[in-house]
Order: sequence, then C-alpha cells, then structure tokens
Amino acid sequence: MKVEINLKIILFGILFFILEQIDVYFIFIISIILHEMAHLSVGMLIGLKPKIFSINPLGVSVEFYLYRQRKSWKKIVTYLAGPLMNVLLAILFSKIPLEENLQMKIVYTNIILAIFNLVPIMPLDGGRILKEMLTQKMGNKDATIFMNDLTQVILVAVTLIYSIMILKLQNFAIFLLVLYLWYLKYIEDKKVKTMLKAYEIIENNS
Repeated sequence: MKVEINLKIILFGILFFILEQIDVYFIFIISIILHEMAHLSVGMLIGLKPKIFSINPLGVSVEFYLYRQRKSWKKIVTYLAGPLMNVLLAILFSKIPLEENLQMKIVYTNIILAIFNLVPIMPLDGGRILKEMLTQKMGNKDATIFMNDLTQVILVAVTLIYSIMILKLQNFAIFLLVLYLWYLKYIEDKKVKTMLKAYEIIENNS
C-alpha cells in the first residue's frame, strides 16, 4: 500500500489558527480520519486490497484496488462504512457529558460529514454507491455518463444548502467542504473525459 502525505496540511492548520478555529479543524481532521479508517478496516475485512493511503489538508483518503470481478455488495458495504462511522460518532458524543459548545461542534461536524459523503455526487461515497448500482443495470460507460450529468445538477443545489449552513453555524470547515466538492468535480470531469475517449477508441477499432 502506497502512503502519500501532503504537507499543505500545515498551511491549513495555520489558516484555522489565524481564524481562531483550530479546534474546528482538529475535530474535522479527526472525524475524517476515523471515517477513512472505517473504510479501510471494513474493506480489508471483506477482502479488498488497499492501494493508496493519503494524508491531505482535508484529512485522510483511502483508495482500494476495486477489480471488476469483486462483488458489488463488497464495494457498497465499504463505501457505507465511512458515513456510518460519522453517524455513530455523532450519536456517541451527543451522549457523552462535554462542554456544550465543544459537544455541538463534534456532533454537527460528524453529521455534516455523514450527509456530505452520502450525497450522490462522484466521487463521494453516495455517488460511488449509486454508480455501482447503476453499473449492474446500465454498464460502466452509461453509468459513468449518467453520474457525471447528475453530479453537475446536484452540485449547485448542495452548494446552496451548504452556504446556508455556513451562515448558520459559522463553521469555516463547511466552506472548505464546498470548495472541495468543486475540486472533486473538476478532477472527476478529467477522469470521465479520459474514460470516454478510451471507449471511443475501442468502439472505433471494433
């Protein structure tokens, strides 16, 4: 398994320190680490092989070798493990006696992360789950095109909703999540274009 560390995490820590929200960033990072560790643990338990474990400014991410012959339920269970971990953390810390402000930050951060990751946008967990289900019926190419179009539509709506949450909770971490969504969309668009070109070449040569 390859391990990658992005040193920009230090710059993000400094930024949150300047904004006097270093506690929010710490909660955010720990919550995402536990989210990804759930992916990693469940994936390995059901036979998936981890490919890349990366540490970045927005936490940790795990990528598996998801071979086509792997059963769909294994992939879906692995994708669900992360959001489920955040739900469990939110429930757990809502019951633990803590200082009220700290408790609210931990609970809301994990609820937001669970909702965020279940939105059916590629390459979030919700998007991967829906794509896996669609692939079984439509094939990988059509499922990819459909998910890319769906992502485009949902992303605008999600951004509006998260913008309201930013104003209500005054949580800078949510603002980073919104920016991260657009970054993921940009990266995913490049992957989809490359994949569609490959399919076009194959079809032209067949």
